[in-house]
Amino acid sequence: MVAGLALFILALATGYAGPPEWNWIRISLLAVSSVAVFIVSTVPDHFLDEHLWKHAIRRHVPALFLWTLGALAVMHLIESSVSLEEYVQRSRWLLMVAACVMGLIPESGPHLIFLTLYAEGAIPFGVFLASSIVQDGHGMLPLLAHSRRAFLGVKAANFLAGIALGAIALLLEGL
Repeated sequence: MVAGLALFILALATGYAGPPEWNWIRISLLAVSSVAVFIVSTVPDHFLDEHLWKHAIRRHVPALFLWTLGALAVMHLIESSVSLEEYVQRSRWLLMVAACVMGLIPESGPHLIFLTLYAEGAIPFGVFLASSIVQDGHGMLPLLAHSRRAFLGVKAANFLAGIALGAIALLLEGL
């Protein structure tokens, strides 16, 4: 793992991998890869085998890949079959509520749809803001395992905050 990460860092530093110019993406990749080398070289082999390889990579990476692929496929189908700009202009409030409802799912995959739409300029900032506030990815799973009541309380607070701040942003965008 250390050798593979070192080769990746060398490829990034020399421009064989990553963006051709030095920018925040290349610097971030170098920083994260350097931290990964430190982690891989200092943790016990048990951690690498059981937790990183068997749990994180074999269990979560396929699901993450499928969520990402699914979100991109849905985006492609929506963009090719629906006049999204017209729909967003007519239904931006409904879209914001849908984004908040999807944000209740304790996965980060659904949020990718709204991130992609916002990056392409297809949805207003208020919808993206609301989705970002409500969506917390896998971060809530430990709380869900500990207490369903606490999980639902946090999700309700996030939902109300997302709706309120998203609505304010949508109103300000309309001015």
